Amino acid sequence: MTDPHRHHKGHHRGIGHWPARIGLVLLALAVLALPFYAAAEYYLYAKYMSTQVQAPTARFDTVEAASWSGAARSLPATSAPVVLAYHDIGPASSDYTVTPAAFDAQLTALEKAGYRSMTSDEFVAYLKGEPAPPRSVYITFDDGPNGLWVYADQILARHHMHGTVFLITGRVDDRPYYLSWKEIDRMQASGRWDFQDHTHNLHHRAVVDAQGHKASALANRLWLPQQHRQETRVEYEARVSADLQRSFDDFAAHDLPAPKLFAFPFSEATERANLPMPGQTLQDLLNSRFVATMTNVSTRPLPASRRAADGRQVERLEVLKSTTAAQLLADAVRWTQIAPQASAPLAQPQLWTHNDSSGLRGVGAFTGAGPYPDASSPVHYLAASYRARSSVDWNNYEVDARVSGLGDGTNQGAVQVRDGSGAPVTASISQGNLLVSVAGKKEPIEHLAASSDHMLRIAVRDDSTAIWVDGTKRVKLPATGNPASRTGGIALRVGINKPGVSWPRFTSLRIVDVADSPRAVTGTQQPVHAADLLDPNAQWVSTPGVKAPFRITRKELGPEGRTLSVYGSYRPDATARWDDYILSGTIARLTDTQVSGALWVRVGSPLAISARVYRDHVEVYSGDADNLTQVASRPLTQASAHAVSVTVTADRTSITVDGSTTLGLIAKGETGGVGFSAYRDLTRQSWPTVQQFKVAVIAGTG
Repeated sequence: MTDPHRHHKGHHRGIGHWPARIGLVLLALAVLALPFYAAAEYYLYAKYMSTQVQAPTARFDTVEAASWSGAARSLPATSAPVVLAYHDIGPASSDYTVTPAAFDAQLTALEKAGYRSMTSDEFVAYLKGEPAPPRSVYITFDDGPNGLWVYADQILARHHMHGTVFLITGRVDDRPYYLSWKEIDRMQASGRWDFQDHTHNLHHRAVVDAQGHKASALANRLWLPQQHRQETRVEYEARVSADLQRSFDDFAAHDLPAPKLFAFPFSEATERANLPMPGQTLQDLLNSRFVATMTNVSTRPLPASRRAADGRQVERLEVLKSTTAAQLLADAVRWTQIAPQASAPLAQPQLWTHNDSSGLRGVGAFTGAGPYPDASSPVHYLAASYRARSSVDWNNYEVDARVSGLGDGTNQGAVQVRDGSGAPVTASISQGNLLVSVAGKKEPIEHLAASSDHMLRIAVRDDSTAIWVDGTKRVKLPATGNPASRTGGIALRVGINKPGVSWPRFTSLRIVDVADSPRAVTGTQQPVHAADLLDPNAQWVSTPGVKAPFRITRKELGPEGRTLSVYGSYRPDATARWDDYILSGTIARLTDTQVSGALWVRVGSPLAISARVYRDHVEVYSGDADNLTQVASRPLTQASAHAVSVTVTADRTSITVDGSTTLGLIAKGETGGVGFSAYRDLTRQSWPTVQQFKVAVIAGTG
């Protein structure tokens, strides 16, 4: 007979074991599932986190390397940056893919020539008026291909360079060609990369009319086949705005700073553009969200410059599979902005670019050497620009030109100034007439004493253009347009009005820089002894009206921000007459050989002096923040901090580092205040600081 109590007890024990049994089952399932989970995680990691490939270091012979080192020697150390446009880095697959070896060689050439890279924040600051870092390049990549993580990242690291990727956010995670968000996160954290906008999903061509023609889906109203019409302007703007907002949302969702710059897909700002006029343009629409736009194709020279900043569109130097290191460096030199100075530009045929349909090169057609178009050719004029891309910001200069061979009154020679600007001025001279035009609009003709030879002088100033012929002033015209939009270099033109007439020629040509003298001193001047450089409320500025990004305590002054370089001067308007003083400080936290800090004196003078200190050497530069020339370099005992003292008198600047290394420079009475600048090669590196920073009157001169 069964014991009922025993049965009841057993029943309760069985119920109590169910949770344990379920737990065992779940544990067993988890153990069984673990390999599958691990496999899934590995699959996702492998899919969205590619393995990087270490590219071999490029090797070059000493002659080639030496040529790179000297390639930019004649250029100003500080100028507008050169913007480079890459697409993909990897094994050669198309004309737009640069091999890792070629990319390494290109960065090697730039590095040896003294170029440094910059971040988007620094480039934006430049566009807003701040000085660019010394001899800088802004390295950009379009689309966001996976090769940037796999190949380019480690090459950038090797050369202490920074890259910017213009992302098509709708293509991220579209494997295998595009980057993943995981890779982008790693790239951002490295300090070597930042990211900007290339649309969310408008990087394609679409049908834009009833005939089926395709063009940029960003730049054009699309054809709506079901409604048998094009988009209205309202529909077009709504579609583009929604796409841009989606890209901004993607940036925010992945903790990336909001983009400030935009690159046109296909560089087609207006290609086949069918937006009705009047009304806002695509550029207007983009200007509401971005500081500037990037293109590789421009109807006029717009490399990074004050002119480009004014138009909010920047032309980039495109780098292709076929671009050699030497070619890239030569192009970068050709695009670097220089001062308006040339004693014999006609002796530099390689620096002239024809703007006509003749197919000719060089300057032979302007000097009488030829060749010229065939007598049966419909081409009756020839035109060429000098340094078209390195003269974009030219202003305050004079051109002297002698035009000869003005035969029967039907041929003419012309000089154009402010070339490539919104208001170019052309002086065309024939045997007995001077014809002047501004932006194509003709001024009244000036009659001259007939001669086959005339001397022409044109003076370009901020606010005017004056023209002399044979020593007599003939015309003075007020400058028109925004100051930044009316700058530019020179161009020449020769023409004949009927076949068989001889071509005129330029027998002399020179360009003279007449840059304004140092700005007039205005406002109340602060005495040297009253200056307190480490006052937390002290006025430090990067440019007039722009506060320098410095953190100031009673102990030290240090930069702030996600940039690679900073510059600031102490009350420049109130210190312009400073002389006979000593600036001193200890530049500390030199944590890497690529980190430096500099003390500046005579700030406000065209011949300011800066002592830039690294862990193991000091470099001395002469010039203002926009145009520097290296004048000396000395080794130092390697250390993370160096004490610097700069003594300023009317006839000399003396620089002492750590009490022993001394450099002396002759001065010519330049006066001015003080400043500090700093540089690092990665945004994740700590900034150098300056401690015990002070300025004092030289004893006996106060």
